[in-house]
Amino acid sequence: MSYSIGIRLRKAREQKGLTQVGLAQSLRVSQSAVAQWESGRSSPSRGLASRIEKLLGITLSDDQDAERTLRSKPYGRRPRLPVVGSPAPGDEERILVDDIPRGEILAPPQLEDVKGAKAVYVRGRAMEPRYYAGEVVYLHPTRLPNPGDFVFVVVRESGFPAAVGYIRRFLGEDIVSIRVSTLNPKREELIPREAVVHIATVVGSGLF
Repeated sequence: MSYSIGIRLRKAREQKGLTQVGLAQSLRVSQSAVAQWESGRSSPSRGLASRIEKLLGITLSDDQDAERTLRSKPYGRRPRLPVVGSPAPGDEERILVDDIPRGEILAPPQLEDVKGAKAVYVRGRAMEPRYYAGEVVYLHPTRLPNPGDFVFVVVRESGFPAAVGYIRRFLGEDIVSIRVSTLNPKREELIPREAVVHIATVVGSGLF
């Protein structure tokens, strides 16, 4: 989404009397995602764009299609990554992961040609001061983590409608469990291997 489209989105939101948090709650995305759209750094998915159009009474689809056409041309704009995950209701840290893109963001150079690379917004304070809520992290889907690397762990947990994910520091693994840790507070956790859906290594981050 270009900066000019982002400005139009912000003005339409303000005219409706909505805060970024209010719009985010209506769309079931994070406030950080709305901030990224309005700054022009990322774009909502087609499905979300349609819901925004109905909610705010503006048109985004034609502008986004034009941008995608431009990016598909040789020597066009840099590739973009899908942004996945949505806030888990009633939980300040967990992210629901169903692999349905919630938007897209510019790919960092190290992931421009990596198939399956994604991005996700950090939630909660468990990884401060390394990662803060609202920060976007870039995920390499096939790079195996080494002890000390930061990872996005996706697991099955009861009480949630989809798999949930969160950022952790990878410490090691065996045939039974995966050992990770948080930074705030410093705490080690053992995750049963049978509960793990996927682990992606974090290869970069950025602030909105």
